[in-house]
Amino acid sequence: MENTPDALEDAAREAFAIALREHRPDFEVFFLARLFGLEFSYPGETCIVRFPVRRFMFNPQGALHGGVTSFVLDVAMGHLLRHAFGTPGVTLELKTQYLAPIREPEARCEARFLRKGKTICFLEARLLDSEGIIAATATSTWRVLRPTE
Repeated sequence: MENTPDALEDAAREAFAIALREHRPDFEVFFLARLFGLEFSYPGETCIVRFPVRRFMFNPQGALHGGVTSFVLDVAMGHLLRHAFGTPGVTLELKTQYLAPIREPEARCEARFLRKGKTICFLEARLLDSEGIIAATATSTWRVLRPTE
């Protein structure tokens, strides 16, 4: 992909159009998940999120923006919690550590439980670049929501 302003704008417009067309207010298909092209799977007690790393997601230093990184880590943990409990939760605390830059073409996030309680859970996630190098990690505390909340 070219790194010209027109090419970046075209890629961002295309991603936005896809998100507008495909999003629904539900897990895996909410607007930002569609905008960033997130794809979900749940092998065993984990959540795997794969997505293309596109230049319109980059910071000025030429790598995936830290906000996008933190977003994907949080989403992976939240989707795992919802998959395991059948009900959503809320992030009470999130700590992200940035270890290496992420660049094109893709990345993979893996989330798992550290401890699964009835109402409070502790999770971790790792974001890996296309070569399998850990680029960021996060730990978080979640509260499982009751169906009436």
